Amino acid sequence: MNKTLDQDKTKYYKEVLFYFLRLGTLGFGGPLAVVGSIQKELVEKRKWMEEEDFNATFSLIKAMPGPVAFQTAVFMGRIRAGFFGGALAAFGLVTPAFCLMILFSIFFKSMNDLTFTHSILQGMQVAALGVILGSLKGLVKNNIKDFFFWVLVIVSGAINYKHPSIEPIVIIGFGLMIIAFKKFLRESASQLTIFSLAAPLVLASNSIRDLALVCFKAGALVFGTGLAIVPMLQHDVVVKYKWLTQSEFLDALAFGQMTPGPVVITATYIGHKIAGMPGAIVATVAIFAAAFFHMSTWFPLVVNKLRGKKWINDFVFGAVAAVVGPIIVTVLKMGSDIPFNFFLILLVVSVFILTLINKIPLWLLIPMGGVINLIVLKIF
Repeated sequence: MNKTLDQDKTKYYKEVLFYFLRLGTLGFGGPLAVVGSIQKELVEKRKWMEEEDFNATFSLIKAMPGPVAFQTAVFMGRIRAGFFGGALAAFGLVTPAFCLMILFSIFFKSMNDLTFTHSILQGMQVAALGVILGSLKGLVKNNIKDFFFWVLVIVSGAINYKHPSIEPIVIIGFGLMIIAFKKFLRESASQLTIFSLAAPLVLASNSIRDLALVCFKAGALVFGTGLAIVPMLQHDVVVKYKWLTQSEFLDALAFGQMTPGPVVITATYIGHKIAGMPGAIVATVAIFAAAFFHMSTWFPLVVNKLRGKKWINDFVFGAVAAVVGPIIVTVLKMGSDIPFNFFLILLVVSVFILTLINKIPLWLLIPMGGVINLIVLKIF
């Protein structure tokens, strides 16, 4: 009997691992494309859970801090094969992109001295800015006509411009503020439970410990999109600790958007640049730690009780507004370090429009920007 149970567990473990390794290798197109693949294959075809339950659960996952695609993968692995199933799903989804980011980092070191590399990287950096701005469509589309939402965006952007280090407080604060505001308007009671996360870090050096804390903080507050890490990481990595230059940080973002899987894999590149392979591993584990904790422990147990709670949507409304403003401000700051000319302005606008239209895969737009910039510079 025990032998049969062990065989069943092994079967489920293999099923989860192989599926998410394949998805992690081929999962281009952003988080919604990855989640769409999961829904089509695991819900509609393999029937790991009912489609109605998946849709309701996914709406709650979007309200959780952390990369949406990664959390959905861990949740599905947890549902199929328990805690270790969630761990295998996380490993499968992240590993291919992790390996690519290590290769990008090594490639960057060996190719950085070549003349044409600077032209390609400049074009990729500009294209990355266009992709980031265009990708905000997914965050704002539900509230694009809401005047109050845009007031919150402007206020959060202004706060980030003056005090970028307090962005986590602003995100949580805006979310709680909207809960209180809506509670007052509805004249009804709702209760919000704020969870806290703590992770003991026993690391060899101060720089790696700081790297882990920076990535953990960013990963724990990625509301709505992986791009929410941009302002926090940019401030800590470029301004506060000066681990990377603005240009190197833009390279990391560009490479992160070119790989399959979650955009927050950008942390792997940053970690590798700072402290080699140990830094890459620590940064990757830290950036995903909070999301993995939620999806593999308490969230699957209470998901049914959370459905339909009004305060969840209220919190997300405020938190997303607090994310959008700093992203826009940070993109403007990063763009100020690029020597823009007429062509580069045209390039960023074109990539922005193509991202909105969504006819060309996002991972392809960025290297295309690099190649086009190289060709233009060679011709003119």
